[in-house]
Amino acid sequence: MRLLVDSCVFLDSFDPSSPNYTDALQLLTELRVKGQTITMPAHGWFEVQCTFQRLRAEGRFVGPQIAGRMEYSLELMDIDGHFIEKYAMVDVPYIKSGDHIFIAVAKTNGWPLVTSDEKMLAVAKECGVKVFQPAEFMQVLRDGT
Repeated sequence: MRLLVDSCVFLDSFDPSSPNYTDALQLLTELRVKGQTITMPAHGWFEVQCTFQRLRAEGRFVGPQIAGRMEYSLELMDIDGHFIEKYAMVDVPYIKSGDHIFIAVAKTNGWPLVTSDEKMLAVAKECGVKVFQPAEFMQVLRDGT
């Protein structure tokens, strides 16, 4: 199964003050344990990495332990000419461009999308994407559906 995970899920797992912290951390841990590959447009991982570096520099990083190496099975999608040709004109209601990319990829390929971003959830549902909050997707994993 291909699974898109929004960068905000990783960011939530870094921040114990986030209302989504527990669910995000639990989901990412479960995906890592199961060896589930997470697919993400490359710009999303860049956002994760930049936030990770900032929090470490500030001494505030408390998220999943990466131990100097990538512990998640991550498939990055290069945003190149082919990507733009395939996803640029997908019919998605207006949303900021970084979120639009995730929704366009999910819609075009029929892949589930996991996010805790309320606006992204609403827009994805509006255009027929299978979209889940982290806790909802944990239930999908438990049910095996």
